[in-house]
Amino acid sequence: MSTDKRSSGWTMKKIVRPQSMALIMAAQIRELIVNGDIELGALLSENDIASKLQVSRTPVREALQKLETERLVQIIPQRGTFVFDFNEQEMRQTCKMREILESGALDIALARDRSGLIAALEMHLEQGRTAMNSDPDAFRAADAAFHMALIEFSQNRDLIDAYHNIINRIRALLNRLARSNDELAGSQSDHEDIVSLLREGRDAAADERLRWHVGGLLRMFREKHVS
Repeated sequence: MSTDKRSSGWTMKKIVRPQSMALIMAAQIRELIVNGDIELGALLSENDIASKLQVSRTPVREALQKLETERLVQIIPQRGTFVFDFNEQEMRQTCKMREILESGALDIALARDRSGLIAALEMHLEQGRTAMNSDPDAFRAADAAFHMALIEFSQNRDLIDAYHNIINRIRALLNRLARSNDELAGSQSDHEDIVSLLREGRDAAADERLRWHVGGLLRMFREKHVS
């Protein structure tokens, strides 16, 4: 008699756990910071947030602790929780980190799937062209997706994790500094140049252009004296 008891003929559905209240609140606060609705350096009150959202302070505290791991807020004992802010040295360090990550990702992604990467970048270019003059929010989403494609096509988990650790702070600053039509058009033009160089096989020039483009945030920061 067979004693084989292997299961067959049935499947299990993936169990999807609902997000905790703390994660939901962290996402809402993160969006407010990134989009510019909450000022950099602002004091965040647990009581005020809990009152507005009609929840207890516990999930609010957990949400802020989550955002502190992302360096979007700083919790200072006996003083409170503050939205992150940048001085020029911190800005320079973060922009350099972004440059290293995006340049490294480009090199890896081109070796892995050159045609796939270029196709993805071209798609986000077209989205940017469509939105640039009519929908600034959609344009910024396309702009962010362009850079994220570089990172994700590397398929390097450590690189991707490192990028996620800085990108929300980068986006928060871009949303405050790059507001004029000329600045948005300049970003789109840089993207066009990068893709054009990649199509021509001029990878070193594309990398140099990418590094210049990423450095634009620090240049804007210095010009506008944001502290």
